[in-house]
Amino acid sequence: MDEREMFTHRHILDHNQMNLESPNVKNNRGSRSKHSVLEVDRFIKEYTERADIINSIYQLNEREHYHVILSRLKERRKEGKRMAEYLNIEGNETWLLFQRDINQFYLYNPTDHQLLNELLKDLNSRPVVKAEINRRSSQLVLILTLDDGGKGVFKPMRLAREVETSDDLYYFSEMERHTSEIAAFHLDKVLGFYRAPPTIGRILNITRDIEQVGEDTLTKTVYRSPVGNVCFYGNCKNFCDPAFAVCGQPDMIQGSISAFLPSRSFHSASAILHHPWSRSYNMKLKQSWETNEEYCETSVKGQSEFKGRRLLDFMDTSVFDFLIGNMDRHNVEFFSQFGADTFLLHYDHGRGFGKSQYDCMSCLAPVRQCCLIRLSTLAKLIKLYIGPDSLRHVLQESLKADPLAPILRERHLDALDRRVGLIIKVISDCITRKRKLWQEVIVNDGVI
Repeated sequence: MDEREMFTHRHILDHNQMNLESPNVKNNRGSRSKHSVLEVDRFIKEYTERADIINSIYQLNEREHYHVILSRLKERRKEGKRMAEYLNIEGNETWLLFQRDINQFYLYNPTDHQLLNELLKDLNSRPVVKAEINRRSSQLVLILTLDDGGKGVFKPMRLAREVETSDDLYYFSEMERHTSEIAAFHLDKVLGFYRAPPTIGRILNITRDIEQVGEDTLTKTVYRSPVGNVCFYGNCKNFCDPAFAVCGQPDMIQGSISAFLPSRSFHSASAILHHPWSRSYNMKLKQSWETNEEYCETSVKGQSEFKGRRLLDFMDTSVFDFLIGNMDRHNVEFFSQFGADTFLLHYDHGRGFGKSQYDCMSCLAPVRQCCLIRLSTLAKLIKLYIGPDSLRHVLQESLKADPLAPILRERHLDALDRRVGLIIKVISDCITRKRKLWQEVIVNDGVI
């Protein structure tokens, strides 16, 4: 048994057997069993009695497990085109098959469990032949090239799982968490978005995987600590000096590794959108949306870049960021090869899952100010609220597949259940308090 096998303390489990699609999730009566909200209960009663919901794919049965409705929705998922420039590339490496299979409507095929499992296995275990610093990142992030030519984005462990972010710390001063990247991928998957790069935990040997194969800028920062542990600190804007070095035990470290994505730009077309609800990254300045509740109506709706599915995709991203507590969403990217009718990527989630007791209501500003949500997203949230399966349980079941499990502490899992009800309440308030019409707020645009 080699070092990697010794430190990867459990084998990679089949993601088709150990995830939300298994009916073995415990009957726990949903999120409302511990976090019931009266207004939400009334809203859900109205939802279940609506004529346009009854006998539709969005009709919910309290006795059905969550995987049933997710499978039902997945069957109706639209088939989109793939990127033409990748279709004729030969090769059967898993990373190449993954990139070749990127679809107009999802990053990976949710029904191709074998390819996803093999990709994650390769990211976790294939030998590293080159290590470079990711110069796009403000913190220490590595680009690892594996022996089959594939690449992965590696974030080393900087904070222990039990360490929470101080309430007095601004979002732009947070260290990234490798566990947040892993959990965010699984959350994106169990919510049926399929927009986050496949991510898995990995053990690295600093001597073998970094010092011996790294670029000069990286290897010159490798040193031995006073007690003989191998450390490195890299080169980046934040937390890249000996005071914040990553040290092994004695040279083994854990981290997250995410599948490397192909270029998002095509024929010089921009693949980046400025997030209209981005933050100022300044302790004293606020953005317009933070002081004006009419911001969506006056500055977002009606703008050409938010036509079609895009504004609803921003609502999905808002829901996702609220659930993980991510305040660090300043830009969003998409594959410009597909034009405007494609999904927004969910990636770079190292600053999530830092505060289990704090619910970032400002992360829900897009949903609250626009009074808008996709019907398929709402249906999944309601199902997780009423049960029998709660979000914490389906996510926990999925996370068991990671070789570094447990990934999240119980208090973060419990926070997810609490936040499900808060999201639905924002939608309920739009209809009951702001007097918005149901069909204005809850939109069925065919995206599932």
